[in-house]
Amino acid sequence: MSEATGDPYAILGVTPTVTDTELRRVYRELVKRHHPDHNGGSPESTRHFAQIQDAYVRVARLRNQGHEPSLREQVRASDDDPGINKRIADLERELAATRDAQARAAAKQQAARQAAARSGAYQQPKKPTREELGYYETDDSFSKILDDAGSQAAERLDGARRSDFTKRLTDLFRGGERE
Repeated sequence: MSEATGDPYAILGVTPTVTDTELRRVYRELVKRHHPDHNGGSPESTRHFAQIQDAYVRVARLRNQGHEPSLREQVRASDDDPGINKRIADLERELAATRDAQARAAAKQQAARQAAARSGAYQQPKKPTREELGYYETDDSFSKILDDAGSQAAERLDGARRSDFTKRLTDLFRGGERE
């Protein structure tokens, strides 16, 4: 494991003058190539993946020397701030109180439903009909339309028998097919 404690730039295959964009690109390529999930959980792949992760962190630390602290360092420093811890504790208490109130309200509603069901006062909400939902069913098949048109035409014609006229009209539209 001398490589893990060696030069992080060499492990990543870059020079110290590499740009941040190029460093991220190389790191992502190496991570994709050596990730244990992509290599069947190979121990060698896992070891190399850990080396890449370590090298990337060390390069980031070297580049951040003299700059503002990293996000991890900022979070660690904030753990020492008692004001933050107090605010977090207050939020956790408030969240727990809200959950308790919601649980009590749900239990109260359930008890009310059960009491109403026992007394017979509670009825399941009625499922709306298709018409109430705005769906209307009609018999608009082509044969029904032809029958209706034939009936109306036969009523208007004097001396014609309705069934003969409807049959002739149906035969006309069906191309002379017989049923």
